[in-house]
Amino acid sequence: MLERNIGLKTLQKMFNIKRFDIHKHPKRIYIYNIFYIFNIERDKNMDTRKIQRTGGSTYIVSLPKRWADRVGVTNGTNVGITIRPDGTLIITPDISSPSPTKKRFDVTGKFGEPLTREIIASYIAGFNVIELRSPRITTEQKQTIRKITHKLIGPEIIEDTADHMTIQDLLNPGELSLRQSVRRMFLIAASMQTDAMQAVSNYDIDLAMDVAERDDEVDRLHLLIEKQLRSMLRSGQIIDSQKDITPDMSLNLSLASRPIERIADHARKIALITTKLERALPEDTNLMLQDAGQKTSRLFENAANSLFSSDIELANRAIGMKEDVNKALHAVNKKLISMETKDALNLRIVSDSIDRIGDYGANIAEIAINSTISK
Repeated sequence: MLERNIGLKTLQKMFNIKRFDIHKHPKRIYIYNIFYIFNIERDKNMDTRKIQRTGGSTYIVSLPKRWADRVGVTNGTNVGITIRPDGTLIITPDISSPSPTKKRFDVTGKFGEPLTREIIASYIAGFNVIELRSPRITTEQKQTIRKITHKLIGPEIIEDTADHMTIQDLLNPGELSLRQSVRRMFLIAASMQTDAMQAVSNYDIDLAMDVAERDDEVDRLHLLIEKQLRSMLRSGQIIDSQKDITPDMSLNLSLASRPIERIADHARKIALITTKLERALPEDTNLMLQDAGQKTSRLFENAANSLFSSDIELANRAIGMKEDVNKALHAVNKKLISMETKDALNLRIVSDSIDRIGDYGANIAEIAINSTISK
């Protein structure tokens, strides 16, 4: 759907085609054969080569000269050949010692969250070396840089001077498994939810603080997964220790990591409510909250297991369980309305987080169904 002020000639230039079918509307232009347009572009950029046999059993194919010239492939050059699970072959120049990609930026006047976000963005973008410079890097800036480095998997500070800090990623993404990273995220988030509800139930502040600290590990894994996916998209290769993973599987696992990360955030939120309660919960209210929490926990577990086992039936059951969660939370909220204490407001936050966890669990189940169907 494109705005009306984009003319037909502009569209033709954008897509490099001579004609396409459109339907005009007072405010918008609809393109019906957009997929046909992209297919034209793909076919235009595709070279066709005939397979030949030599020596009776060896198949050979010529490489496009313009590609060879662009990447520096000549007679005698070694190239890498990657066999993807979907049957596609990827040919890449064999570079034995590639130079690490670097990102340099000036941190003068950058503090707190803006500085943190820029470092995280550089990490996710796949830069192996991040160089931070300033005429004078302050103590506050260095504390922020060290703090965020400790919250990322792989990066280490290898140089630290008054005007220069260098962060280098020492982790090889190819040695990691995307599936195992997402599974570990699920296990941590699931235990956080269970323990958060236990902390509220038992008025256990020490357990609540332990749950809050575990959220950092889930965040670290989520950022690593996002970095891996971006690396795959840029290189066109599957960067994973498990060679049977496909591009579709990589995308779906990455999509699932987001709701899991949000579930961990809500578990942390529930746990920290414990520190705001004035007293232990009344028994009837406690039992109702625990019932809702357990129903949500089972929903989340079934949703995650359906993703890892490609079980559509289990995923549908998980989605159907959201109705039971809603009924349990309706009873909780009705009970909280009758409470005339400050704790009623805090417990309403707990109820809302349980509801959100159920929604995110259902999202994971939907991703599991999409993933299974795409196979």
